[in-house]
Amino acid sequence: MQALDHGPLTAAPLQPEQASAIASLLHALADASRVLILSELLHAPGGELNGRDIQSRLQLRQPTVSHHLRKLVRAGILEREKRGPYAYFSVAPEALAKLAALFGRAKASA
Repeated sequence: MQALDHGPLTAAPLQPEQASAIASLLHALADASRVLILSELLHAPGGELNGRDIQSRLQLRQPTVSHHLRKLVRAGILEREKRGPYAYFSVAPEALAKLAALFGRAKASA
């Protein structure tokens, strides 16, 4: 996610590696099921859920949930913590801030 430290898209032209990182991040979110997973985690008590909880809440099959969770973790949007037989997922603290910064406005020059 370091290549996402560009600031607002309006601040300056992107370098190719920055554009690639942004495209990868947006690609990870370009699926309704993944957006729903993100929403569930943002509104979950304690901000985390295990894979079975997500599967149950969204009424998706286990392989489907695993596929989407893997994509979100690889993109740096979610964090995964293994506890006993379950993996718990939460939104990476910096993920939403970086997305907000990308689509924020550049400060007006004085």
